[in-house]
Amino acid sequence: MDAPLLQAALRSPELLSSILVLLAAYTIRFLLPTRTKKLDNSPVLGAPGDADFHAALDEGYNKYKDSTFTIPTAHHSMVIVPPRFLDEIKALPENILSFQKQVSERFLGRYTGLGVNDTLVHSVKVRSTLSLTVGQTTDDAISKVDLTKNIGYILNDLQDEVNYAVEKNIGNLPGLTDPDWTPLPLYHMLSHLVALLSSRIFVGYPLNRNETWLRATLGYTLDGFKGSDKLWTYPRVLHPIMQYFIPEIRNVHKYIADGRRLIDPIMKERRVAMRKDPNYEKPSDMIQWIIDNSDGKNGEDTNYVTQTQMLISVVAIHTTTMTMAQAVFDMVAHPEYIEPLREELERVKAEDSKDTWTKASIAKLRKMDSFIKESQRFRPPGLVTMNRKCEIDLKLSNGIILPKGTHIGVAAGANALDPDFNENASEFDGFRFEKLRARSGNDNKYQFVSTNNADQLHWGVGTHACPGRFFAGYEIKLLLARILLNYDIKLQSGMERPKDIARDIRVVPNPMAEVLFRNRNAQ
Repeated sequence: MDAPLLQAALRSPELLSSILVLLAAYTIRFLLPTRTKKLDNSPVLGAPGDADFHAALDEGYNKYKDSTFTIPTAHHSMVIVPPRFLDEIKALPENILSFQKQVSERFLGRYTGLGVNDTLVHSVKVRSTLSLTVGQTTDDAISKVDLTKNIGYILNDLQDEVNYAVEKNIGNLPGLTDPDWTPLPLYHMLSHLVALLSSRIFVGYPLNRNETWLRATLGYTLDGFKGSDKLWTYPRVLHPIMQYFIPEIRNVHKYIADGRRLIDPIMKERRVAMRKDPNYEKPSDMIQWIIDNSDGKNGEDTNYVTQTQMLISVVAIHTTTMTMAQAVFDMVAHPEYIEPLREELERVKAEDSKDTWTKASIAKLRKMDSFIKESQRFRPPGLVTMNRKCEIDLKLSNGIILPKGTHIGVAAGANALDPDFNENASEFDGFRFEKLRARSGNDNKYQFVSTNNADQLHWGVGTHACPGRFFAGYEIKLLLARILLNYDIKLQSGMERPKDIARDIRVVPNPMAEVLFRNRNAQ
């Protein structure tokens, strides 16, 4: 309901009556008592309205090793479960511990679209053993299998897009013979690089370079979160009406409409080609994977495919950008690591005698892998993982009962800095994990994408581990390789590492901070 519609309602008794009836119905619904149980003996740390709960999470993690504690996060308090219970909860299905409903409730997915039809954040299983969860369809799971399975085939497309993206967003800068450096707003620049790379695989060329598409995928997440924050300032009873007065929520719906107009002709063209040509070679992109693996009408529903693409941007663009921005900030804050990282890149390229990166050559970048993992250890996008809503009363092995409706999580941020897991855990050691992997028997452990280490839980664990982490790892490494080999980077003289923005349980790299760039020689 925008301003003209409101004016029309005031002039129309019938429309106004309908609005009042709707308002009355929601009032009755929300005034009725609920049956949500309260968890006993879970100490509350922090206070409602606190800007962030970083200190509360650290205190609770160290104080309550065998029992839960609660942080009063905005809109829904969260019960923090000790990591010792991970083995009990990590494989529980969506109808017992729901990620989907936790996200949808916290960010008002009914109005913002966040957490609805999310095909890349559910757990993934192979079709033959697929156990569908509440709200999840076969294509939800298989599309994620396709993304990881096809990484080897899509690396060439990613590298082509790296060349275009870097040239477009960084370009040719003053070189070593020029004393001037060019300041670039790091987060803004990286978000555009990642958006181009991600969209190259999700919607294909040339749509991924369409400015309307890029604006929609970049804006969908930011406006979705801002819109939910604004909507929460109103009583729940008013949410169905006030959603129409919030510009960011209106923008979300516009992004989906813009995307639908761009994807619709692609889907129509492919359907015609598949009907006419039995030997039609299907493109390897997320559009096609969703079409192929959906059941019923979803594969032909342009709105479904478009909304799925927008939801992918939440994790595929912004989370990846945050991880990469933190890594670059750590490089310029610890410049002694830049040359060893660069030497590793040059050595691997020389050994393989190839102009392009392969899965095998990227796997040799152990220093880079370690550096990114150490950066994530200190500054993950979120300090809590395994965020879920209990769909039943859930009893833990020590007798604690998590009541139905409870939002839970694990303090992954505090866990990663636990000195019981890492020597000198409070010190930044960019090559910490490279040294650990060099020990006998550790060759395949301690990698950036590893999820089997008790000391680093940022990707989640078990069946709920982030399925897009492999794709994100390749994107980050390809972009960092191009930047380190082609540019010198540093902070402005006298400037310290840009401070993060701590909000709620999130860690956001400073979006306004600049990093200085210049060309390296004439490469």
